[in-house]
Amino acid sequence: MEVLEINAADLTRFTDRFSLGRDRGLSSRQFLRIKVPSGILSSEHLRAFAQLSDKFGGGYVELTDRQDIQLHWIKGKDAPEIFSRLDQLGFSTDKCGQGFPGARYGDVRNVVVCPVSGLNKEELIDVSPIARRINDFFIGNPDYLDLPRKFKISITGCELACTRPEMQDLGLFAIKHEGRVGFAAIVGGSLGPSLPGPRLGKPLGVFIEPEDAFEVIRAMVDLFREHGNRENKMRARFKWLVEMWGLEKLRDEFELRLGRKLDRLEHGYPEVSGEEHVGIHEQKDGKSYICVPVIGGVLSSEKFRAIADIADEFAKGEIRITPYQNFILPHVGGDGLNAVLRRLSEIGLPAEGTVLRHLIVGCAADFCGKSMEPHPKQLAGRMVRHLESRFGDDIKDLRLLIHLSGCVNDCGLHQIGHIGLLGIKSIIGGEVKQTYNLCIGGGLGNDSSFSQVIERMLTPEQVIAAVENLVRKCLKEGFRDFGQFLRAHNLESLKRIASGGLR
Repeated sequence: MEVLEINAADLTRFTDRFSLGRDRGLSSRQFLRIKVPSGILSSEHLRAFAQLSDKFGGGYVELTDRQDIQLHWIKGKDAPEIFSRLDQLGFSTDKCGQGFPGARYGDVRNVVVCPVSGLNKEELIDVSPIARRINDFFIGNPDYLDLPRKFKISITGCELACTRPEMQDLGLFAIKHEGRVGFAAIVGGSLGPSLPGPRLGKPLGVFIEPEDAFEVIRAMVDLFREHGNRENKMRARFKWLVEMWGLEKLRDEFELRLGRKLDRLEHGYPEVSGEEHVGIHEQKDGKSYICVPVIGGVLSSEKFRAIADIADEFAKGEIRITPYQNFILPHVGGDGLNAVLRRLSEIGLPAEGTVLRHLIVGCAADFCGKSMEPHPKQLAGRMVRHLESRFGDDIKDLRLLIHLSGCVNDCGLHQIGHIGLLGIKSIIGGEVKQTYNLCIGGGLGNDSSFSQVIERMLTPEQVIAAVENLVRKCLKEGFRDFGQFLRAHNLESLKRIASGGLR
């Protein structure tokens, strides 16, 4: 048996750049969340991750909504070998916070970036160089591995604000201001229960020139590092500092670090936000990129290899992970488009189909032990199949965001879905069963809002029936955007539509 030797310097480097997370479900005790800068991978990376998953992770692979790769069933004794291989490949992991008992152990998480940066004909600015600089600076930087808690950043130059800036600690999105292209910023967003509770980020109210973006981000993280709460883990997120200081003081403090005032902005939120780049689109160079839906982000090592083969043949050996747990094949020539679509269907990943397949999000609560079957990802798959079987082509282009979380930590983003489902363990007939609270009305952009509970502790069957009722009514009234349908009705009316015949 080959013995892997690791010297002290390697161990120190691993300590700075690598961490295992803690699982509690499905017999998995630890997981590995690999940061994928800008969400961009080569076909060789896919094959290497597939090999790691086969050897250490049961052949299971997840795409996350922060453009990470997540492996489960990882054993602590295998960590040095895994970390060494990741180091060779040029990757690191999140510093997973649940392994630490209190504040003072945070890092800058993988920066969420528009997955079609540099390709998108409609983007205002290609943010790829800025994103690379951010990741190169923060990943493994020992000066930023002791933050009060994790710090989440997103940056996008696209017209869809696809990176959901409102739910980040710091979200930058491209705008035009007085004839110049730059960024607006939103601060203090977080969907989790840490104090002061779930928050949509607040507009910072300044215009950021592209050449200033990195310094603004660094200054904001520095403020958090130096002034964030380190005594109480529940008060250690950046949103607590934003709440305590207020926007005016926050602006004053970071402009003091920059050494200058920035232009003020009147508007705050992007017009639309959190949209996926659904479908097939022409790139700047005349080739195409294809967004491929992956329900719940669940793949296998076998499919990773198959995707790598397709990418090698048609996409210059490249794929990009999206913030919706999907992936994109770029650089596809017109003569290869039909062949790619056929190959994707053959491996069980059709790129065509309902928009719902692209927009549904489910968290990994089956692994953290906070839900029972059907877990959020399982219910997501059942939901898609049921709605497609009921409505067929009638819902092909229906814009409907369904987000599922297994607990109040809201890794599945249920609070910003048109339909949000929150897992709740309930006692039914003397037995503990998996149920879900049904929430509606979430959304980002100009109409940013959290979803509201309209039914509690529904069985999975009742959830599916309620969603079917809502979708049927939406289609009957002629809406193609479920968010518009929701805004056309008050909460009581929607509750009656959803609950007809459920109890």
